Formats: sequence, structure tokens, C-alpha cells
Amino acid sequence: MRQLIAIAIRDSADQETAAIICGLPRPVVGEPRSRVEIRLTAAELGAIEQCASSLGLSGNRWIVSLIRARLTREPQLGDHELHALSLSTQQLAGISRLLGQLARAGGTELACHDLGCDWADIQKQIEDHLRATAAVIRTNLDRWSR
Repeated sequence: MRQLIAIAIRDSADQETAAIICGLPRPVVGEPRSRVEIRLTAAELGAIEQCASSLGLSGNRWIVSLIRARLTREPQLGDHELHALSLSTQQLAGISRLLGQLARAGGTELACHDLGCDWADIQKQIEDHLRATAAVIRTNLDRWSR
């Protein structure tokens, strides 16, 4: 445990030691958890709290996310990423509603003007969503794959 934490804090990409555990079931809300106690120095705990705080996580949640990411190689989203992904998804839902209205109207040029749509604006919203989603994924891969 201490080695995993030390590697993550040092951002040491060359010391990759964790193996991927295939078939590890995903945690389920309400599933019983087992408690693990670890002993850290004050400096180690401070570094963890600082890393966690910058990501909008508690120290415990950061450690659990680190372990899950190392075991499964799946993204472990922090509060900042979840918020960004939520905003991006709201934009995509708005685009979906507009496209649905266009489809029901037959997609005619008149219907487009009646709905007040701007194809360039729709394209920009889609591109913004793709950039935001890619940034979230890239951030998580960079953070947890050290």
C-alpha cells in the first residue's frame, strides 16, 4: 500500500509495478466494504491530503480511487471531472432535443428557421462536448496510470 501511494505521489511513470486484475467485479453501492488500516508518516498523509484536495476528493477516497485504478485500469473520476462531464452531457442533451425537433419537423429549411437553429452553433456545441469529454478521460488516464 505504501509503495502504491509513494509511486502516485512521486508521479513516477518508470516505476509501474501494479498488475491489472482481470474479472475484478465493479463495486456496487451498498456492498459491504472491508476496512484496511495503514500507517503513514505525517508528511505522507499531508501529501495525500493535498493531492486529494486539489481533485475535490477526501484522502480516503483518493487512496481507494488509486487502488481501484491500479487494479482495473478504469477511470476513477473526481468531483471536478464529474462536474465537467455533467455540464458537457447537458449540452449534448440540448443538442439531442434540437435534433429531435428537426426530425419531427421533417428537417426542412423552413423548420430549421422556425426553431431558430444555427448549424454552426450546433457543430460548435458538439465539438465543445467532444473536447470536454476527451479532457476528462485524458486527465484521469494521466492521473491514475502513473
